[in-house]
Amino acid sequence: MNTLSLQPSKEGVKAENEIAAILSIVPGLGHIYKGHYTAGFGWMLLGMPLAVWVGILLGLATAGVGLLLPLVCWIGLAFDAYNEKNRRAHHLLPPRLGPSSNDDEMED
Repeated sequence: MNTLSLQPSKEGVKAENEIAAILSIVPGLGHIYKGHYTAGFGWMLLGMPLAVWVGILLGLATAGVGLLLPLVCWIGLAFDAYNEKNRRAHHLLPPRLGPSSNDDEMED
């Protein structure tokens, strides 16, 4: 079976990047969506909990200013997910170029 792999349009790529950034509301999910599983699960299970813990400690030491660290980390994570290369395979249906051999059999 011969299949074609077509590249998505610029609008499709932009939409996928926006979806990845929106999915980063849950830290790491945007990376997982784009196929960066190690980075996504790493941020989800280790990175953001560590950033929140350090932010709380810095928040106690700096009269609350350190609480901005998790927020900055979260925004950076969404930006990174938006700009990451998409590793997922795009298998779109090939365009139909003409009648197939099955159409001829069905007419008889």
